[in-house]
Amino acid sequence: MTESERYLNALLKGNEKITAEIYTKFYRKVSSFILANKGKEEDVEDVFHDALMYLIVAHKKQALKINSFEGYFFTICKNIWKTSLKNKNKQVINNNVLPLEDKDDDLSLLIIQQERRDLYRDAFHKLSSNCKEILGNYFNGMGYQELLEEFSYSTINTIRQRVFKCKTKLISLIKKDRRYNKLK
Repeated sequence: MTESERYLNALLKGNEKITAEIYTKFYRKVSSFILANKGKEEDVEDVFHDALMYLIVAHKKQALKINSFEGYFFTICKNIWKTSLKNKNKQVINNNVLPLEDKDDDLSLLIIQQERRDLYRDAFHKLSSNCKEILGNYFNGMGYQELLEEFSYSTINTIRQRVFKCKTKLISLIKKDRRYNKLK
């Protein structure tokens, strides 16, 4: 059993010993990130708890296949915190009073967003290595001219067609996945 499976199964069963181990191993990293990004200690606790709840709900819905529990968990925490910051900025009223918010709605939205990211990631990993490289660079801001030089294609038009074909393949893989209609 992998570490990820051990942690996920323990969370589902409510194993306090292993939950405490998760806190011991990962809390400091999550705390450092949130405190460095306009957060407070109570924000860290909320985000950490929400991320654990997300894992429980998501794993109950469909068994998660995670290579690195730490990486996956930290990504969930970062996404929750970024969403929380966006929501706080939107909710501030002229006199700086924050309205009450429903944590269940926020968690549901975060679960859907994370499931969409998982669907995208899974489809992306099914692409050929060439498409992964090209789209990875393209999505990270590399222009057609830079891609042309990086991958030694003959013309800009050729690299544009290649990017288009890879994006089309990615979209097709996403739409073929049974999770797509539920997340649409």
